[in-house]
Amino acid sequence: MKQGYRAAALLLAGVCIILADGCTKENGTIEKGKLSQLEKREEENRVELSVLYTGENIGWTAAMEELCEEFMSVYPDISVVTEHSNNGSYTEQLKAKEALGEFPDIFEIEDTYMFLEADKLGEISSDLGKLAKNPVQVDNKIYTLPLYDTSIGIIYNQVIFKRYGLSIPSTYEEFLEVCRVLQKNGVAPLAVGGSRSDTNSNWLNYFFLTRVEAKNPGWQSKRWNNEVSFQDEEMLKILEEYQEFMSSSYILEDSINMNDNQIIVQLLNQKVAMFLTEPSMFTEILESYPLASESDKTPLGEELEDDTIRFRMGWFYMPDQQGNPVVIHKSGSQLAISRECAADSDKKKAAEKFLRFSYQKENYRRILQAMYAMPTTNDAVLYAAPIVQQNLLTAYRYADKIETYLGNYETPENFTQDMEGILFSLATNTIQVGTAARRLDAAWDDTQTR
Repeated sequence: MKQGYRAAALLLAGVCIILADGCTKENGTIEKGKLSQLEKREEENRVELSVLYTGENIGWTAAMEELCEEFMSVYPDISVVTEHSNNGSYTEQLKAKEALGEFPDIFEIEDTYMFLEADKLGEISSDLGKLAKNPVQVDNKIYTLPLYDTSIGIIYNQVIFKRYGLSIPSTYEEFLEVCRVLQKNGVAPLAVGGSRSDTNSNWLNYFFLTRVEAKNPGWQSKRWNNEVSFQDEEMLKILEEYQEFMSSSYILEDSINMNDNQIIVQLLNQKVAMFLTEPSMFTEILESYPLASESDKTPLGEELEDDTIRFRMGWFYMPDQQGNPVVIHKSGSQLAISRECAADSDKKKAAEKFLRFSYQKENYRRILQAMYAMPTTNDAVLYAAPIVQQNLLTAYRYADKIETYLGNYETPENFTQDMEGILFSLATNTIQVGTAARRLDAAWDDTQTR
């Protein structure tokens, strides 16, 4: 419909111009040759932007496609060609695009410093930088705009928790007790795995933040200076704890090899109760089972007598040993423009229009809602969301947020990719802890310095 409307608008514009030039016949029809020449000129003057984004989440794919369609309906003189990543590393796909001479004009970015060093980033104006809080700056120049923020926590089935009288755990020991009760009743406590490229590091980061970073702040900075190592005793202990946990009977068998859809099926069929992931998983669950956001109470606040819902979404942040929630602050998406795009005045103007359009309140609200994400704008943006997401946003807003996880801006991007592979081997018991530690150190040392 939008494409048809856009075409009709262009045709109407062409009619008006031709009539103004007196290019009509007596019956009011347009001379065919002159119309085609006009259309040709319009096609030649149209600016084309290529946009590449990650394709790990169906909600995000739909949101980006809708955004680009809406943008072209408002700016018919700009054509947007979209593409999203497939399986594998998004950054590797960007590198492949560069090698083929097909580097996009606007793209999501996971490692600003890597592409800045490769001279692939265009500078973003300070005026555009005001669209979002904390844009990525290097030498007082802006290169990346954060589009939304996200976090990591446990999605759980409230139906199962209610059935076995379980409460949200307030300490790590209470969490383990929840796991023991679920296992005793024939329900797998946890699934691991999923479609995201950083799926293996979620649990390691929980152990890293609560066992190492909490006692030795700035661990990654010290690793850059060779003051600490993955082979130190404290790191060996959490690698061992990670391996034991991931291979324990608390984990749904073979879930580490499952994608998001397969894990959702297990959640909906009550084969597993919990999954550590991002809030964007809500979108995929609701796509499969819209009743997941329904209340277990009547409009009068009474318990439902006949509750047939199989899965009702709940969320909590993993607690540490002292009872504090571990709330990681992550940049869910960052947008950049290429150096080539910034050097072309027409493309640069078009790209700036696209960035402004993305942060306009109505467009931005749809992006947040698609990902159940936290806004990065200076102005508050509200969006309709189920009660579980409203509670999540409240908890996130007032929590002491952590940004020092492995995989953040301090972590070498190449190392992050290697780490995921090493952690998979560790979780599947195909390497020993000491070997994993040596490989992690070697992977870090092989990366380029910042």
